[in-house]
Amino acid sequence: MTSLKIALNSIKVAAFISLLTFGFGAPVLAEDLTDSATCFDCHDDTDRDPPSDPNRPQVHKPEGGFFVESHADFDCIDCHTYITDLEHDETAPDMEVDCLECHDEVPTKE
Repeated sequence: MTSLKIALNSIKVAAFISLLTFGFGAPVLAEDLTDSATCFDCHDDTDRDPPSDPNRPQVHKPEGGFFVESHADFDCIDCHTYITDLEHDETAPDMEVDCLECHDEVPTKE
């Protein structure tokens, strides 16, 4: 009887790992927000508007890329920390980057 319990537990564990790997794990992998390529799936052809504050410099070029080269080394969520879900149209409307997370002062246009 004990060996039957061990065998059933082993089957349960194997089934659980299989579901995580091939079933339930797929959506988690698809929502890897640490990879900017995930963001570009939706935002690649999106115009980048200037900041709402006209005194702040525009970091993104409207056609893509960065005016400030050093920012090109960051992933999107390094600056857009308020994005926590792949579907964020309703959870992060009108949110702006908080430059003070990295900079000592809010950057201004030169």
